[in-house]
Amino acid sequence: MTGNRLKKIVLPLVMIFVLLMPGSALCAQRQSGKSCLFKVTSRGGTVYLLGSIHFMKESNYPLRETIERVFRASSNVVFEVNMADMDSPDTQVLMLSKSIFNDGNTLENNLSPAVYRRLGEKAGEFGLDMEMFSRFKPWSVAMTLIGLKLNQLGFDPAMGVDRYFYAKALASGKRTFGLETMAYQIGLFDSLSMREQEMLVRQTLDDFDTMESEMGEMLLSWTNGDVGHLESMLLENFGDYPGLYEKFLVRRNRNWLSRIEVFLNQERDWFVVIGAGHLLGPDGLVNLLRRKGYTVEQM
Repeated sequence: MTGNRLKKIVLPLVMIFVLLMPGSALCAQRQSGKSCLFKVTSRGGTVYLLGSIHFMKESNYPLRETIERVFRASSNVVFEVNMADMDSPDTQVLMLSKSIFNDGNTLENNLSPAVYRRLGEKAGEFGLDMEMFSRFKPWSVAMTLIGLKLNQLGFDPAMGVDRYFYAKALASGKRTFGLETMAYQIGLFDSLSMREQEMLVRQTLDDFDTMESEMGEMLLSWTNGDVGHLESMLLENFGDYPGLYEKFLVRRNRNWLSRIEVFLNQERDWFVVIGAGHLLGPDGLVNLLRRKGYTVEQM
């Protein structure tokens, strides 16, 4: 595979997850039309699935009134993980323990000389010395640099759709739930082979110059409910990586499907906020639910 075909997977991969980031692109201008909110109905109850963007700007708010209205009417709010665990000391300890080598290995030993040199140059632009990364695994260094770059561009995980609705759920006394654990999400990245981890570092470096425009384009598609374009941005290049696609998307979607069906069998409304990539594509939750016979409507 050529370098060009290898590109454009790192940012979509990051957008799939809630975690991994330390706390100007195009602003998404609201237009008439649909949103990335889907209504799923059964004989029992109703589930609203909102595809989330995990990094936003203050200028991306307010959200569509349709989304806010559905949230207000829902008695239960569900996220990818238990949001209360996001910033807990236990999670931070776990994250650090999985991010570093505990066997004497080093970052430099697991990257090619050219990639390691480029990484040092990029870290230097943020005023960072490579020595501080010496014990860190490549995947954690890649995620750190992406977080620093997004913050530099003005994108903030604190303004992400997940944290926005979590704060509103707490303020309004709604019950909140998680579909999986933080440990599971961290483990997915930590299970990557060293070859895959070097690929993430290399692509992170390649994509730095286009990250601002891609985030702007992604937000514009999300705000306007252009799920076709959003799907191509988030999922198209996973075709080159069937193993990653299965691990990070397909398997998790199937696990979540059973949970969502439990919600659908209860006579109440559920508001579910998950990464937009999980809703889209042939293996996305929208299509999985339709194949199970549920009525799914984009709002």
